[in-house]
Amino acid sequence: MTRILTALGLVAGLAAVPALAQDAPAVADTDGNGTWSMEELKVTYPNLTEETFAAMDTNADGQIDQAEYDAAMGADLLKQ
Repeated sequence: MTRILTALGLVAGLAAVPALAQDAPAVADTDGNGTWSMEELKVTYPNLTEETFAAMDTNADGQIDQAEYDAAMGADLLKQ
């Protein structure tokens, strides 16, 4: 019985993962470098300004990594 309940709990937990991922729109990393450029982000966020991009780019490398993107989403910097 415990194994059945554990299995059901795992299935329910895994089923919830795609729902959480749908909160933020997908941004394509078209050059495959693991980060996003302003051009890549503007496809999903056409209203993105250079000022907002600079605010997101906390390490000033000209790219947005996953941590910077997550922080920007948390700060509600990105608008579609």
